[in-house]
Formats: sequence, C-alpha cells, structure tokens
Amino acid sequence: MKFYNINEKSDFDVICKSVGVSVAGINLMREKSSLSFVYIKDIKSPAANILKQDAISVGAELVTHKDTIFGLDTSSNALLIGTDAQLKKLSKKEKLQDFGLKNLAKFLEISFNKPENPKIMGVLNINNDSFNASSRIDIDNALLCINKMIDDGADYIDIGGVSSRPGSVYVGRDEEFRRIKDVILQINAHGLDKKVKFSLDSFDEYCLEFALNHGFKMINDISANENLALLAKKYDCELCMMHMQNDPATMQINPHYDDLLAEISDFFEHKVLKARDLGAKHIVIDVGIGFGKTAEQNLLLIKHLKHFLKFQCDLLVGASRKSLINHYFKSEVHERLSGSLYLHLKAFENGASIIRTHDVSEHKQMFALHSAYQKANLW
Repeated sequence: MKFYNINEKSDFDVICKSVGVSVAGINLMREKSSLSFVYIKDIKSPAANILKQDAISVGAELVTHKDTIFGLDTSSNALLIGTDAQLKKLSKKEKLQDFGLKNLAKFLEISFNKPENPKIMGVLNINNDSFNASSRIDIDNALLCINKMIDDGADYIDIGGVSSRPGSVYVGRDEEFRRIKDVILQINAHGLDKKVKFSLDSFDEYCLEFALNHGFKMINDISANENLALLAKKYDCELCMMHMQNDPATMQINPHYDDLLAEISDFFEHKVLKARDLGAKHIVIDVGIGFGKTAEQNLLLIKHLKHFLKFQCDLLVGASRKSLINHYFKSEVHERLSGSLYLHLKAFENGASIIRTHDVSEHKQMFALHSAYQKANLW
C-alpha cells in the first residue's frame, strides 16, 4: 500500500471515479464530502439544547455557549457544523420543533450553489472623473476600447456616463444622456451588442431605456431602485441592484453595523422580493464593495459572500483597483492589479458569478489558470 495526503479541495468526482465508485454512490458521497458552517445569532437556550441533540443524532454538531447546557431562559450564539447530507436530515427534524427552529429548517433547505466559472464584466466610463483614469473613453476611442475588451474575452461590458466615486455629484439626466448617446449608437450600428452583453451603469430610466432600445442587456443600478424592475420586465433584461449607504454625494462609511450580514441581507430581502413581484426575472445582486463600508467590512462581505446565494440570484462583485487595496498595501490606482485579482478570485470562490473589472485580459488569464488548477488531478 501507498499513502498520499492530497489537497482536500481536489475534484471529488474525479477521485471517486478513480476509486471505482458508482454514479449513484458519487451523488450520495458528494453530500458528505465537505462541511458547512451555519452561524446562529440569538438562539434561546432551550432551542439550542434541542438543536444540539438533533444535530448529534444525524452526525452533525452544534457549538454552543458554555452556559447553554443549564437551560436558562437566555439567548446566545451558536455554530452549526455539518455536511450537506447531515443538514438535510436535520432540517426535517427541525420542522417538527418549536422555539423558532422551523425557521432554521427553512434556511437549511436553501441551495447555496456556487458558479462553476465566472463571467467577466469590463468597465468603461464616458466621463472625466471616474476614479480610474485608464477606464475613461470618449467618442473617438470608444470602439477601439470596446473591441479590445471583446477580443480579450469580456462576457459583459459596463458603460457608465457618470462617476459614482464617493463624493461625486450626479450631473443630471440631460448631461448623462449627452455623454452616452453617441457611444451607444456606435455600439448598436456596428453590431457589437451581438458579440457581448452590454450593461448601462445608470439609475436614470430615460437613459436606461435608450440603451435597452439599442441592444443593451443589463440595467446596472447602484441605487437599487426596485421600480426599475418594470423596465427589466419590458425588455426581458438583467437587473443588477447594489447596496450602498445613501448616494455617492452623501455616502458615509458606517463603521458600526450592528450586524453587517443581517443588515445587508435584509436590504436585499425587500429589494429582490419587490423586483420579482414587479416582473423582473433575471436579478443580480451587488453587495457594493467600497460603497459606505470600511476596508474590513468589504473583506468580510467577500469572505462570507456565500450567504447571499440564499436569494438564488447571480452575485456581482467589483473590487477592481479600489481603495480597499490601498488600506492594506499602500498603492496608487494604477498599482492595484494584483490586489484586484486576489479579491476577485476569493469572491468567485465564495459565490460570485460576475466579476466587474477594469482589466479583462488579466482576469481571463487568472481564471483560466484557476480552472486548469481545479481540474489537475493525480488520477
């Protein structure tokens, strides 16, 4: 016999096939191949004790406060640990329990499916004040820059007529439309909208409808106006809604979220439900990296991005060259490619399906190597 300590993130299916496991066996074993962590806040001691016993009975575990065992009528936090198979069994048990455990059962039934490959969204700005000067275009070089991104392998190209950097002031509909009109007409006239999906980074309905009338396929709305779902329904396009504090002109960092994940999750709970009620079929969520959040909060959102898969929506992350990187490693905007690549790789690993970046070619290369690495197996 020979023994190998192999990477625990190796392709489970490939390993099973090398062992000779049946297809049915692979499907069964896959649910046992990795652990999930479910953090539970404010659980009453009686509920925690019931849940702990139920968890142990299916082979899972509940990590509780040291005083929970005494059964006092107090609340604390807990960590539920189990495989997909164990949590599936546990959810059936908790459906029969009181103390709010029925709500946990519903949560455990959600599929937190991560994408197999990311889609890359290139960023181009038709203005003179976006924070990354290299992303700025005008009518003279627009087609050249767009075609370059298409050749580099972009899946989306996001066009913006106004800056949303912190402190920026909206220039108004007329000025925004003046900036974007000719570029949109050129994109449509040259059939570029047939080669790649275009999105308009705007919250103005007039500008958005003009773009959608000329082949654009996504509304990229930083204001998360759920009423734009009516426009998304009319054109059967994607609607991306982002979280931020206030608006770019009045945006302030909130260093004291009582519960970062809960507050942003509640925000999208309302927005997604309303947008779906209004007829939007293709909703994308953007947690808003850099928009009114501290550097640490931004990292926490990327690290725990999987939680937002609960909405069964594509997740978009755009950390490209943002000041978050400068906070941890002093650098100017043009020096932040490495940091951008790292953050976007982690975002993808944690559930992001669309990566918004100024550097399309570099990201396509990085994800090509990541995909090849994932597929590299000994057997």
